[in-house]
Amino acid sequence: MCPGLSFALQNLSLILANVLHWFEFETSLDEAVDMREAPGLTSSKATPLEVYVTPRLPAFVYNSSN
Repeated sequence: MCPGLSFALQNLSLILANVLHWFEFETSLDEAVDMREAPGLTSSKATPLEVYVTPRLPAFVYNSSN
């Protein structure tokens, strides 16, 4: 077993929370997300998920140069 597994699982929720906090996610035309699954060995979506990702804050906040 990977020795970094517990570290990765602990950081997963932190990383996901940061991504959801930093960006706005929108579907095209604000339509509902189709959650149907395609048949197969793995659970893949029947239709691809297409989203628009935009930063929540203005661009100058993300620049690291002072």
